[in-house]
Amino acid sequence: GRGRPSSSSSSSSRRGASVATRAKAPFPVGVPDANGIVPGVGKGMPKWPEVWTWLNDEKRMQTIDSREAVKMMKRGAVLLDVRFEPDYEKWSVPGSVHVPYVTGGVLAKMRLPGFKKKNVDFVSQVEAAVPDKKTKIILACIWGGSLVREPPKNRGLTDDTKGAGSLPGAFELYQAGYTNLYHMYGGVNQYYQDCAFDESLIDGEGIWPGDLEWFGYRQFVGKDRLKGQRDD
Repeated sequence: GRGRPSSSSSSSSRRGASVATRAKAPFPVGVPDANGIVPGVGKGMPKWPEVWTWLNDEKRMQTIDSREAVKMMKRGAVLLDVRFEPDYEKWSVPGSVHVPYVTGGVLAKMRLPGFKKKNVDFVSQVEAAVPDKKTKIILACIWGGSLVREPPKNRGLTDDTKGAGSLPGAFELYQAGYTNLYHMYGGVNQYYQDCAFDESLIDGEGIWPGDLEWFGYRQFVGKDRLKGQRDD
């Protein structure tokens, strides 16, 4: 399974008792951009398994579920939706803040592959939206990725641990000095699914497409997937 967390569990559980003796993960090897940030996707990005290990072993980043995310929001946390702008405009979690991790023009909005690009202003836009870097920020993309399942060692296999922006975005925000980052299990897609069974959740805004096949598993093969160019 996908290793879904409970409201009180986190990705730290995979490390178990060995965490006390595990050496810190080295910073992933990549090329910083003009602002000194090593990108999570695109030109200069490190190998994803290195980023995944760093988020887990160095930052101890936690994965939380929809219910815990809502509880945290009520206590002042920010749910940061990093999805492509057209998706956020059509359906979103009430009270969320939007800063897209990927951008694109008309052709990208038509879902044509290869026309999206990383938002080079992502970090600065988050800094403008959430200036206090001690704020608890819950990053959510369209389907989440995973900090529990390890990236496959066989590069020929599909790697869905990277997600569609929440984890690469967290990698960049940690570098910018944010200290309280969380990862939402299953992303915004999962939130909408959970609303159907959990009355404690506020119904999502807009019309949810509700088609799992549409969200993460088309047009992403070969080099496009490795570059992080997902139809998210």
